Amino acid sequence: MDPSPTPVPVELPHSLPLDLLGDDEPLRQARRFVRLQAEQLGLEDVADDAVQVTAELLGALGEGTRPTALRVGEDDGALVVGVDVPLPGDRTPPVLSDHTRDLLTELSAATGWSRTDDGARLWCRVS
Repeated sequence: MDPSPTPVPVELPHSLPLDLLGDDEPLRQARRFVRLQAEQLGLEDVADDAVQVTAELLGALGEGTRPTALRVGEDDGALVVGVDVPLPGDRTPPVLSDHTRDLLTELSAATGWSRTDDGARLWCRVS
């Protein structure tokens, strides 16, 4: 992700609170949630890529960062997936590996992050 904040291109009205401690069930729920939202928004054709983007965003944050919410919205025929994360005291965004950044770039039309009241939202626009 670029070190400078980039506004999310659209409001993300559909959200799922996350508790990613313990087993893999919350990750399965997150993937199902994104697929369901894609289908309900008529964006079935991007559902597979959106699910992969979601898994990458959730899995790439490292040990010390636990996502708090998953958000989904539609923007001009694209699905926008956002993951809310708390930021450390210095308010620096999470650093993603080169592999994760490359994969997100491959699967997404745009990626970025923006500050929120409680931290940051990492987002990808999948079209």
